[in-house]
Amino acid sequence: MADKIIPRALKIWLGFLFVFLLLDYGIIPSIGFSAIAGIAGGTIGAWWITPGGEPRNLDLPEPIRRFGRQIRQTPNWLPFRQSIGRNQGQRYSRPRR
Repeated sequence: MADKIIPRALKIWLGFLFVFLLLDYGIIPSIGFSAIAGIAGGTIGAWWITPGGEPRNLDLPEPIRRFGRQIRQTPNWLPFRQSIGRNQGQRYSRPRR
């Protein structure tokens, strides 16, 4: 992963360094701010080009699964059910304003 982050981070760091120097920031703040931008931009860029996706088999811990079952078994007439549960395809007859 570092082989994807470092080249991109250096390019972004140099770009931001020149921009900060053109905006008349001091040398030390320019180096610091551009280093932060380079690390962040390099990490995001490497994440963007790395193949992957949503995990298919997600094993949740037992307490979380138990809580999910309790929410699904909660009656619909309880007031907090609407805020916790998923929308069950309810349609409104007119738009809200």
